[in-house]
Amino acid sequence: MAHSIYVRRIGSDGESSWKTLAHAIQTRSEAVLLARRLASSYPESGANPFKRVFWFRDRTGLHEIRAAPEHQVSGGPAAV
Repeated sequence: MAHSIYVRRIGSDGESSWKTLAHAIQTRSEAVLLARRLASSYPESGANPFKRVFWFRDRTGLHEIRAAPEHQVSGGPAAV
């Protein structure tokens, strides 16, 4: 099953909806590795194992990034 990488902004006004950053990634492990590397490319970043997401902070604020199977985006991607 193909996987995608989704990202959203977390702010004082709440969470934005998930946006697709990349798709058609062949395996879950590749997608998770890519999401982790994208997050860690920012100086301030980490992981939230309880939510199964990575996070990073840039000049626009805090963001979450995750890998999930494609086509499971209603209300956000399913946790993997």
